[in-house]
Amino acid sequence: MGGYAALPAWAQAGSRAFQPQPVVAALSAPALLGGLCLLLIVGLLWLGMRFRQQRSQAQLLSAQALAQSDELRQQNKHLEATLLEKAELELKLREQADAFERLANEDDLSGLPNRRAFDEVLARDMAVARRAGRALSLVVLSIDHLKQINAQWSRAVGDLVLCEVGELMRRSLRASDMPARLGNKEFAVLLTDTALPEAEIACQRLQRLFAQYVEWGGHEAGDIKVSFSAGVVQLHEDDQAPVLFYQRAKNALATAKREGRARTCTA
Repeated sequence: MGGYAALPAWAQAGSRAFQPQPVVAALSAPALLGGLCLLLIVGLLWLGMRFRQQRSQAQLLSAQALAQSDELRQQNKHLEATLLEKAELELKLREQADAFERLANEDDLSGLPNRRAFDEVLARDMAVARRAGRALSLVVLSIDHLKQINAQWSRAVGDLVLCEVGELMRRSLRASDMPARLGNKEFAVLLTDTALPEAEIACQRLQRLFAQYVEWGGHEAGDIKVSFSAGVVQLHEDDQAPVLFYQRAKNALATAKREGRARTCTA
C-alpha cells in the first residue's frame, strides 16, 4: 500500500481538541489597556528623567562656563592692573632718570648748564665747527664785585643776583647759543655760527640789559648795581684742544679786569 497510514481514532480526537489561540485574543481589553498605559507611563518617566539629566548637564556646563568667564575677567583685570603698574613704574623711572640727568648737567642755583655740560658741548661744537668750516665764538664773563655784594647785602642776595644773571643771559641769547655757569661768579656762552664781531655785539647787548635792570637781588630803584667783565674769542686753527680755546677766553677776561672791569676784551 502507498501513502501514509491513517491516524488512530484517539489521535485524531486529540488533534481536533488542541488548536492554538492568538495571545491578544487571550487577553481581556481592560488588561491590554492597562498594559499600554503602564508602558506609556514608563516611557514618559524615562523621558522626564532623561530631560532632567540633560538639563542638569546643561546647567552644570553653563555654570562652569560662567565660572571660567569670571575667572578670565579677573585675570584680565589683574593683567590690566599689572600693565598699568608697570607703565607707572616706567614713567617714574624715566622721570627719576631725567631728574638725575638734570642734576648732573644743570647748575642748581642759576638753572643754567653747569661746567660738566659746558665741557661736553664745547668739545662737540669745536669738532663740528672744524669739520664743517663754521665759525664758533666763546665768551667767558665774570660778575664784577660779587664779593662786595655778598658782604653788603648778604649771601642770599648775592645768590639771587646770580639767578637773575642766568635769566638775563637766557633772555638775550639765541636758542642756538649755550649759556653756562662755570663757577661761583664765572659764566660762559658758546655762540655757534658766530664770528668775533658778532660775539662782541652779543656781549654789548647783554651789558645794556645789565645796566637797564633795576631790581637786582630783589631790591628796587637800582639800589644794587651789577656789571660784568668778559673775554671773547673765536675758534682758530691753533686751538687744538678745548682747554686752549677756553684759556684764550680767560686771558681776554683777565685783560678786561685789568683795564677797569665792566667791559669786553677780545683775543
